[in-house]
Amino acid sequence: MRSSLVGLAALVVACGSEAASTDTIEDPSIPDSSRQTDPSNGAGAGGVRGDNSGGGGAPGATSGAGGAQTAPPDAGSAGGTHDASAGRADSGSGSSHDAGNGGSANNGGSANNGGSANNGGSANNGMVSYSTDFNLTESPISEGNAWKNVGLDWTFVATAGGYAFGTQTGNGGYNDSYAHLSGFPPNQSASAVIHIESGITASYNEVEILLRWSDAAHRSIGYECNLAHDGSYAQIIRWPGPLGTGLGDFAFLGAGAAPSGVHDGDVFSATIVGNTITTFLNGVQLATAKDSAIANGNPGIGFYWERQAASQKFSFSSFSAKGLP
Repeated sequence: MRSSLVGLAALVVACGSEAASTDTIEDPSIPDSSRQTDPSNGAGAGGVRGDNSGGGGAPGATSGAGGAQTAPPDAGSAGGTHDASAGRADSGSGSSHDAGNGGSANNGGSANNGGSANNGGSANNGMVSYSTDFNLTESPISEGNAWKNVGLDWTFVATAGGYAFGTQTGNGGYNDSYAHLSGFPPNQSASAVIHIESGITASYNEVEILLRWSDAAHRSIGYECNLAHDGSYAQIIRWPGPLGTGLGDFAFLGAGAAPSGVHDGDVFSATIVGNTITTFLNGVQLATAKDSAIANGNPGIGFYWERQAASQKFSFSSFSAKGLP
């Protein structure tokens, strides 16, 4: 999320949880990817989101068809904190959500005995999985009710043109745009393909993968794994539940960076197994942390923009998640 200084994030990490490892670890679940270099987006030095304030905007709601889903048992949810250092499924093609040993896929796909449904969803040794290429136009994202956001104090994720992106005004504080899935076990992994364009002027601009996420009207909690648009920071943060209004409301658990910058087509991923959370860019480790505060919840996506309205300029073009043993 956000911190006005790198030193602040480092201090919290040092005092609270284990600091991020600098060892290079490859994520075996992410294949090697070819990167399209955007020369306007290089690596940056420096901190995480700065403090801000103001009234936030919330997007409207549109509808869409989509996706395929079978429902495994829901993993439930539990409690935790976040660091306010503020950082398409149409008929027959789109998202898929499968549980082990088969199930069915509505609107043009099917999954039998752990097979596949639309857009590459598949059963994973009896574990639920989900994948999408965001090919509906929806605000908020739904894809056949696969995605949820019931938090009244935050903003929605929207989809259009094959991208998922945030809807913040850039002046509403830490009211990140987010959406999460349901029915996943506590151990889970997620990955997303990044879309980035020139013209980003936001003070802080992040894409986020969420892990063990749950929410209610005035409560949103889980682990945010973020990546700044210039690669200057990548953080692992525990949200507090109620809307955070200052840096002290969030728990910075781990931090790193992407020295080579962030490019269109890069694959951003995160996993949580037991109490260990790790993030990767193109299979190379960015940050890691250990935390036991949140036992259950689901994967999701999020976006944060500060002092610039959110748009497709820094977004996701596809997403997949799966449960792990």
